[in-house]
Amino acid sequence: MIHVLKHVESITQHRDRTLLELGVASALFELVKAQEVNIYRVSSERDSHFLERITHVGADGLRYVSEFDDVDAVVPLATRPEMVACVEHSQIVRRLTQDGSHVHCFPIGGERGVLGVLEVRRDKPLADDDLGTAEGFLGLYRNYLKLLDYSERDTLTGMLNRKTFDENLSKILIGMAASQADGEASDRRRGRPQEDGSFWLAVVDLDHFKRINDQFGNLYGDEVLLLLARIMRDSFRHQDKVFRFGGEEFVVVLKAVSEDEVRAALERFRVAVATYPFPQVGQVTASIGYTCIHADDTIPEIVGRADEALYVAKDNGRDQIAGYETLRAAGKIATREKPANDIELF
Repeated sequence: MIHVLKHVESITQHRDRTLLELGVASALFELVKAQEVNIYRVSSERDSHFLERITHVGADGLRYVSEFDDVDAVVPLATRPEMVACVEHSQIVRRLTQDGSHVHCFPIGGERGVLGVLEVRRDKPLADDDLGTAEGFLGLYRNYLKLLDYSERDTLTGMLNRKTFDENLSKILIGMAASQADGEASDRRRGRPQEDGSFWLAVVDLDHFKRINDQFGNLYGDEVLLLLARIMRDSFRHQDKVFRFGGEEFVVVLKAVSEDEVRAALERFRVAVATYPFPQVGQVTASIGYTCIHADDTIPEIVGRADEALYVAKDNGRDQIAGYETLRAAGKIATREKPANDIELF
């Protein structure tokens, strides 16, 4: 009992998803004497569903995969029948594997359905006491996820909020700086230059949104924002991150191998918005400015560049996309010398 309470005390100190998930997985690994414990995130991209292993604790140590990292353990949900049953029916599933391990799958539920799966592998089935321990820690984990969601998400759209944006982008910059340092050392040994990063940030702003509120009322304006949030979720990949800054202002952070890929994704979203039949309101359009993220950037510099490209899109007729680097190369905007102190979108 003392060991359980110590783990509970440790877990409840965390206000970070990474530490929370590692704490829960580590506690169960020790308390139920597991071979390994994994936490999977259930994600969707169009009509396909995937499992991403984001936390692992085993005899080989522990690992955590950030939501922005390249996930090396992504599998279609359909390839794991026990996971399908766990996710679709929200129930605990046990399976005996060919190597003799007993796999227990616990659904991680949320307001939007089953968001993940907790997997416990053992050399024998969980006894009733161990099963109760696993369910207890899973309940603790779910409750803390709800608290984190409440503090991290916009109350109207359910999207991540501005506070979470700052935290996530800071993690990206820290990770990029560390990777760049490792890459430069490796490249010096190999005698070749390091490649540039591939994270991008886009600022999305609805055109004439004040006019919508003035003409139709705030209730219809809120409905437009809710529908826009749905379009954004459908348009971007599960690993892309979408944030609401407030009002009609949104930010997308995505990873891509080229600017053409970024522009294609943003154009697909722009067209989806422009062709969507918003009830009562009719057509709604969006203007978008985007920029590449570099390891030595600050958050104001990144958002400031995308914001400057957004102004160009607005000034040239709205309902279009503008890239900061392309505009700068064409001499249409000057290179920014210092970060923007005040960011005001329209």
